[in-house]
Amino acid sequence: MKIDSVEAIPLTARLKKAQTTSQASYTEISICLVKVRTDEGIEGYGECLARFAPTAYADLINRTFAPKLIGKDPWAVDTLWNTMRKTLNGRPGGILIESIAGVDMALWDILGKSTGLSVRRLLGGRNAESVPAYASSVMVSDDMELEAEKLLLQGFKIIKIKIGNGIPTDIERVAHLRRLVGPDVALVTDVNFIYTEDEAETLSRRLAEHEVVWLEEPVVPENREGYKRLSRKSSIALAGGESEFVAAEFTDLIASGAVKFVQPDVTRAGGITECRKIALLADAFKARYAPHVGFSGILCVAASLHLAAAMPNTYAYECMINPNPFREELGLNPYGLAHQLVDGNAIVPERPGLGIDLDWKAVERLRTKI
Repeated sequence: MKIDSVEAIPLTARLKKAQTTSQASYTEISICLVKVRTDEGIEGYGECLARFAPTAYADLINRTFAPKLIGKDPWAVDTLWNTMRKTLNGRPGGILIESIAGVDMALWDILGKSTGLSVRRLLGGRNAESVPAYASSVMVSDDMELEAEKLLLQGFKIIKIKIGNGIPTDIERVAHLRRLVGPDVALVTDVNFIYTEDEAETLSRRLAEHEVVWLEEPVVPENREGYKRLSRKSSIALAGGESEFVAAEFTDLIASGAVKFVQPDVTRAGGITECRKIALLADAFKARYAPHVGFSGILCVAASLHLAAAMPNTYAYECMINPNPFREELGLNPYGLAHQLVDGNAIVPERPGLGIDLDWKAVERLRTKI
């Protein structure tokens, strides 16, 4: 079996509801879809983060990666990953690694389809049939009473709330959510690195009063030493990693104990191949794996769930609760969505590959207009 073609398709969608964090408000988002086809007619699908300028990702994949991959054995996933990595020199990251992520995901989809096995089974490990899900997120602009009622009815046992609008306001919102959901629901918080170290330390002490499990991205991701210092003073565990690209970038954060919950995004951090390395590195130091999904699409959901089902240290998968056409319209047979949970868990189907069939009419409807 050889790779016959590689095609990247940029997609852009308007959000029905603006998503507001401490950093910005988003009304339009993009991803880049990747389709890899073999000479046996097997197609695999993947997704790159490509939040902005998705046509640049498509150009890199179509013009630069594709000629290097065509004719190669798709089973050589590690070798092909390194082939793509060497396309640009310098430190790994940015558009290069995010583009590799989409191709890598498509290759794993092919491997599953060619063997009749799901990706979670191919990855080895636990091969769990379901994964705990956490609701993400109660946003800054949301009606908290309505959101809390909806999430409890959907069965969530872990809920994330976006904060970062000043410590007094943050504490007031977290306390209010705690009163609404009661003591048996775990709360996690995300400030999207809006605070200084000192502010984050103060915030952590106040959050501990409300039994918060983690404080996510408390400071800018570049401040590695700040993460380490803060972890020694923080009253609650730190979470992070959605801004990182490869396993090497996680090493100091994990080995130092700075981050107890590791959150790589499979559409950013080099795809399934690299995220597996990151999760297992975390496990070696007894840190937990909690894959990030964010504003990505249904293929990110699927790949994240298969990884979470296989890894030994999974805490929970990020189940997005706000409308997104890339999750709701691209797949003919989506799974892992909020309304599909069973007792707070996302079911991971035993279908070949990632188990997602794409709606090509939706793909064309969402194709980025140039």
